[in-house]
Amino acid sequence: MGLFDLLAPILGAVDHVLETFVPGGLRLVGWGILSGWLTMLLYRRFSRQQAIAEMKAAQKQLQDRIASFEGEFSQLMPMVKRAFALGFRQLGLSIGPALLATIPILFIVAWVATNFVYEAPPAGADLDVKVEPVAGALSWSASAIAAPEESGWTIQWPAEGQTVTLSDGDAPVLSLSNDELHGVIHKRRGWNLLIGNPAGYLPPDQPTEVIRIDLPQTRYLPFGPDWMRGWMLVFFGAFLAASVAFKFLLKIE
Repeated sequence: MGLFDLLAPILGAVDHVLETFVPGGLRLVGWGILSGWLTMLLYRRFSRQQAIAEMKAAQKQLQDRIASFEGEFSQLMPMVKRAFALGFRQLGLSIGPALLATIPILFIVAWVATNFVYEAPPAGADLDVKVEPVAGALSWSASAIAAPEESGWTIQWPAEGQTVTLSDGDAPVLSLSNDELHGVIHKRRGWNLLIGNPAGYLPPDQPTEVIRIDLPQTRYLPFGPDWMRGWMLVFFGAFLAASVAFKFLLKIE
């Protein structure tokens, strides 16, 4: 478990309660709205709202003066420079709190990106698996293996309570069960200190670096190209819309 996975048990417990009466797409929208609301609250809490408002007012006055100015160019340039300076000062006051406000949201994003991507295949469904690189005496459990093809195999997805195992000789490399839905399994890497892989990791002494499982991805939108029908557009669309809405509702500068 990585740093940004610490809230995963709590988020998962709440989502488990909701899933009995709320469809996955609506829950995803709800998590996006919650993230947008939290972002705006945190930004308002840590930003200097009064100072930003005063700079915006001063910049608006300068812009009005510049728009109506009819004098010499040499007299105009100091006002233009002043307007740019106010804009950069305003950015300086905003960027720190904005970055700080996004840090807690990473906990939700890390959890959503793990739990709303794949849907469980039916037991016995054929799934393509790629092993990179193929090394050693790799073999799958006899009941699951189809004919190997280059670096890939076709396995049958296990039923509840069963597992499918990849072994290198007598040493187990990977064990899959139907409650572990993650399409990429690899050795532990440095960034896993921040975001862990819920399906675990390959043994460090195994020559295989990555195993890719062609799990079916959940589609939340009934229209559009395949790439935009997954969780990202729904979640971040709700997040951005909620952020803008709460910005106006909470009168945040």
